Amino acid sequence: DQKQPVDPFAEILDQDEAEAETLLRDLIEATDEAANDDRIKAIVLRLDGLFGAQMSALQEFGQALDRFKESGKPVYAFSGGFSQGPYYVASFADEIYLDSHSFSIFNGVFMPGFGTYPTYFAEALEKLKVTIHMFRVGDYKSAVEPYTLNEMSPAVEEESRVWLGDLWSTYAEGIITNREMSRESFDSYTGTYDELLGAAEGDGAALAIDSGFVDATMSRDEFNKKIAEITGKNDDGDFEGIGFRDYLKSIRPPIPMPTPGASQIAVITAKGTILDGEQPSGTVGGETVAKLVERARENASVKAVVLRVDSPGGSASASERIREQLAMTQRAGKPVVVSMSGVAASGGYWIASTANKIFAMPATITGSIGVFAILPTLENSLAELGINTDGVGTTPLSNSLDPTQAINPRLANMLQTSVESTYTKFLGIVSEGREMTVEQVDEIAQGRVWSGRQAVELGLVDAIGNLEDAIESAALLADVSDYEVLHIEKELSPREQFINQLMNSSASMLDVVLGEAFLPPQVARVTREMQMLMDMGQSGDLYLHCITCQLSH
Repeated sequence: DQKQPVDPFAEILDQDEAEAETLLRDLIEATDEAANDDRIKAIVLRLDGLFGAQMSALQEFGQALDRFKESGKPVYAFSGGFSQGPYYVASFADEIYLDSHSFSIFNGVFMPGFGTYPTYFAEALEKLKVTIHMFRVGDYKSAVEPYTLNEMSPAVEEESRVWLGDLWSTYAEGIITNREMSRESFDSYTGTYDELLGAAEGDGAALAIDSGFVDATMSRDEFNKKIAEITGKNDDGDFEGIGFRDYLKSIRPPIPMPTPGASQIAVITAKGTILDGEQPSGTVGGETVAKLVERARENASVKAVVLRVDSPGGSASASERIREQLAMTQRAGKPVVVSMSGVAASGGYWIASTANKIFAMPATITGSIGVFAILPTLENSLAELGINTDGVGTTPLSNSLDPTQAINPRLANMLQTSVESTYTKFLGIVSEGREMTVEQVDEIAQGRVWSGRQAVELGLVDAIGNLEDAIESAALLADVSDYEVLHIEKELSPREQFINQLMNSSASMLDVVLGEAFLPPQVARVTREMQMLMDMGQSGDLYLHCITCQLSH
């Protein structure tokens, strides 16, 4: 939904670095335009570079492929082997082929399922004699568990099985529909894949064909020849084709110009962890997004706002800053519609809760309505080294924020009171926005996570729908039929990018030498999560964050 900032020098020197991420809306726009372009005869899906896409994004892209096929043009997929996410997209193709010359480990179709596997630090923190003080509301608010337990609690395990099961059913239903197979066949393949692969003597491609997931194998040259029969050959003997990025460049105007006097529907993206202040793209800055909403509100051409949310939450203060700006926009007479992408949980749900209408995809992860605060103290760690602190203060709370001492019981009471107060406010906001009683909200809150489909049934979301559905709904609420879509984003000028590069060059080099660049992925993940613990403990904020929403594909 939104790209991470790219090092401007890397973008100049390495184009692959600049294109390491792909905007979902670019894929959808290219697919929809191609459906009505007589020059385009077919779509070929080469999905080997598709990593990290959330299930909801794959669903939206799949919907665009279905629209393309309605034009009477075919879609083909070709790969040496399909992992779970790429295969979901490939299943929308009319024909799926595996490279007969591929000898990858997974040379067929490998679908290991979904899971959520947080890293738990309790034993390590105990060995380091770090004392973790947690304050939370919600039986299912699992964000605190990685620092207080060594394994998932029974309550969170129960909750996770429910929403993961619903997401897996959504995935399965897509494959079953697209490939016209039975649920029994799908379950047999995914549930006993190791046994079936053994019976096939390790030939994953043959197994995928026999099971109905793939149509055939052929060499890359044979596949190119097949497509060339539709499109013709280019000078290299390959089929005549164009990558979607180049295609978009060819059909988009060099400088997008809005039509004078045209009504507009503004789309603002809130992607990433919610933090206070100004933040770069890929992170939701409370001040950054609030200013974007204010720009939309003050633009006379903008008749409604669509907030695209892909966030597991974060700072309660920043979340409320954004929500209040959206509420001010509504009070100014401009409807606000939320389109939930992969995750809109905790703070991600807070900012959405009072919109005029909320859309989610079936595989969206949402809810997690709960609050917590965290405070690590180091008194035992320091004592182990022979370091102690002592002194006097003018009030009983003078030492309350000193991490070298045991937590002040009065501060502990204050933090728990603040957490409970914020949770009560959270319930009230949702109650107002969703027209439910506080008791009804509390019953489905408690930090519990839901799938988009479940959220609709519970009343937390209005309807299943994609971003386009949300835009159309916003236009309907604003009573405009002829409109343009305006994406409002924070952009750095070339000068700002250059200064940013100069200011951070030394730090960037240090990151390369000492940071995560040379760490194995598992170690880098632990490093990031421990850093998150320290950041949360030092900020003095209350958090609306969902840890179990980190889905493993």
